[in-house]
Amino acid sequence: MLSNLRNVMARRDLLKALVVSELQSSVAQSKLGWLWWFLDPILMMLVYWSVVVGIFNRGAERYDPYPIFLFTALITWKHFSTAVGRSLSLLRARERLIKGIPFPTVVLPLSLVFSGFAYFLFGFAVLVVATLLWPCERHSGAFLPVLQIPLLMICQLAITAGVAMALSCFGVLFEDLRLFSGHVLRVGFYLSPGLYGVDMVSDRLHESLAPPWGDAAFATYMANPFAILITGYRDSILYGQCIPFEWWFVLFAESVILLWGGYRIYQYYDRRVIKFL
Repeated sequence: MLSNLRNVMARRDLLKALVVSELQSSVAQSKLGWLWWFLDPILMMLVYWSVVVGIFNRGAERYDPYPIFLFTALITWKHFSTAVGRSLSLLRARERLIKGIPFPTVVLPLSLVFSGFAYFLFGFAVLVVATLLWPCERHSGAFLPVLQIPLLMICQLAITAGVAMALSCFGVLFEDLRLFSGHVLRVGFYLSPGLYGVDMVSDRLHESLAPPWGDAAFATYMANPFAILITGYRDSILYGQCIPFEWWFVLFAESVILLWGGYRIYQYYDRRVIKFL
């Protein structure tokens, strides 16, 4: 495993070239170019805001400013869902390259993750500006929580890369998997605190379940790494709060496990998937 990692590091120029190629390709495929990556979550935010606030009259007071609350979750989830969704058909799309040139093919799913992360950073910069122009009244005024953001981003990269590496192989072995991916990712977003906050989940679980089952159910819910990631970004930017230590422990553990597990799965199937291409 270490030798393969050294091989990848030695070919970091190839990874950089693939990331640039992915960015250029995504710009060329649309007249709006890179702006579309920003407009897509904006449009989705308007849809969800219209439904949740306009129709059901929820969220506006509890999570004010609700548009920024939504946008934080949407850009975070979009990075993950786009990389995972595209990874399922990635190796088949790169079949001629894989068969024609010997290189560490693990850089292919990694290029998707890093190119998507570049767009995420752009959206995040817009989020920061929007937060400064439309501050949350419940912000603590503390600056220290902002320092959590780089660590959250590293964990997000690790989780996304691990899942993308594993699914890029499974997408070749099980062709129908990509047909289910959109539905699974949609459900994953609704189960993550995208439209609501984890405080609402905690309240509902503790109201419906007697101790200690309420605490156990909430801990199970928080095992979803994106429940911690989305909440962490919101706490850092909107509310100026630090993430509890136990959440950091879970997030770091899941990041390491998913990155290591995804890489080992890719390492195992690396050359085996060629006969399926």
